Amino acid sequence: MYRVGTWVGAKRWPNRMSHPDNWGKPIGGQVIDFTDPRAWANTPQFPADNPHAGEVMGVALKAKTEGRLDNVIPVYWDFGSHRRVCWERVSEVHTFEEDIALWKAAKAMKWDELIHPRRRKPRTLAEFLPETLQHLAPA
Repeated sequence: MYRVGTWVGAKRWPNRMSHPDNWGKPIGGQVIDFTDPRAWANTPQFPADNPHAGEVMGVALKAKTEGRLDNVIPVYWDFGSHRRVCWERVSEVHTFEEDIALWKAAKAMKWDELIHPRRRKPRTLAEFLPETLQHLAPA
């Protein structure tokens, strides 16, 4: 689980389907507390921009005890032009440093594919990651 205040990434890389020269820097977000009113603003429970903190606390704690928040965390994303809170699956989120390393490795892998188009067996993402981050590569 990630602590409140931790900067995370979730493979949100602008233009990642285009040429690697056009890829934008990874988008980062900060984990916020599940009782933070920003996490519940404009949801079915609170269809307002600024819900009352006391009411949010009650709904959040009830959802937590029912197990509806077991594998998700609220992340306050900074998209540059705007900011937004999204509930993310814990399994899809990495620390921001890991996300940067994944972004660099994916970009290098894409460049390798472009430079060597006739390679019979494409290289894996793990080959472009540092040894300490090999666990991030999909099996």
